[in-house]
Order: sequence, then C-alpha cells, then structure tokens
Amino acid sequence: MNTALKKAIVYIVVFLLGLGIGVVAIWDFGGRSSSGASSASQTSSSTASSSPSAAPAQAARAFDKPQHTGNDSKRVFLNASKNKDGNTASLAKQLFDGQSYRQIDLVDYHIPQTGQGEGDFAKVWDQLKGADVIVIGTPVYWSNMSGYLKTFIDNVEINDDLKAADLYLIVQGADADQTNAINSTYGTMNRIAKRFSLNFVGIGQTSDQIKQLHQTMIGK
Repeated sequence: MNTALKKAIVYIVVFLLGLGIGVVAIWDFGGRSSSGASSASQTSSSTASSSPSAAPAQAARAFDKPQHTGNDSKRVFLNASKNKDGNTASLAKQLFDGQSYRQIDLVDYHIPQTGQGEGDFAKVWDQLKGADVIVIGTPVYWSNMSGYLKTFIDNVEINDDLKAADLYLIVQGADADQTNAINSTYGTMNRIAKRFSLNFVGIGQTSDQIKQLHQTMIGK
C-alpha cells in the first residue's frame, strides 16, 4: 500500500470519528434540553393546579345605628326601578311594614345626564329634603344599580338637606347571589353617606334580610 493511500484512509477514519462524536453530543444536549423543559412545564403545571381558585372579593361593609326609630319620623322611599309596584317596591313595603312613607318613583321624572340641563331633579330633591328615614331601592342591571339611580346621583350636589337621616338600601335582582352588585352599590352609597352625614344603616337583598332590617328600623 503506497503512502498516498495510507494517508487517505487515515483522513477518512478521523472524519468518521469526528462525525460520530458530534452526533452523540447533539443528541445528548437535545435530550437534556427536552427533559429540562418538561420538568419546568410540570413544575409550572403543578404550581398552577395547587393554587386555590381566586374567590370573588367581598367588600368590608360598616354600618351605623339608626337615629330615627320613632313613629313620627318622616320616611321616604326612592324607587329606582322602572316598575312602580315591582319587586323593589314590594321589598320596600315589607321594610316599612305598616309604617307610613312617601314613595318617589324616578320613572315618573325626567332627569337628564349631567351637563344636559336639570330637568325634574329639583322636584325629586324637594321631596327628599328633611327626611328622617330614606330607603333607596334599585334593581340590579349588569351587576350594578339602575341607570335611573346613577343619573340621579350624578346630579346631586353636596349640601346639608339630608344631614343625619337614616339611610337604608335595597338591592333587588333575579340572581340568588348579588355580591358584585351589592359591593359596587355599597361603595357608592357609603361615599354619599359620608359626604352628606347620613347614617348608613344597612342593605337588604332577600326577604329575610329585609325583615331583619325592619327590626333595626323600629329600634329592636
């Protein structure tokens, strides 16, 4: 065998050895990467599955004691439903339970959005002035108060016309759980109570809750 042939054979053997080592290295790196990714995926999945489901947040609610429990109190029910004698009005009647009160149906009044004139806002406000007990009732629309009530509130300006009155809230809806609606409406009403120096006594959604509020209303 001549020298040139020997060199050629040596070159071929070296080439094949190098190729084999490269393939092994690539395979090993790929396997380790895949294993690491799988491990990370399993860890992430395990962590996610072990985390508890986030429960709906419930706002902490604080209420005041009523200051007007006598029979001579001036009581007003502000009905923010489109129905004058619907479920919201029915719960208000149950809350007063025989006590005299005046019902104001916002559906009977034209109160425009702010910046579009006053409309009948003053007519409604004049009936609320000097009230000792105010019950506001709203049906639930998209987990919030009705548009009637929101528009009325948007037109309110800070004053002392309702100072020291007892405020009760009825939030009425078809769903058994109105937590979201109560939370959002409570936040608004609590802010109003603070700005107008009202006694925010409580919120009722169900018939049983309304019965309990009535006992509070009459001082029991």
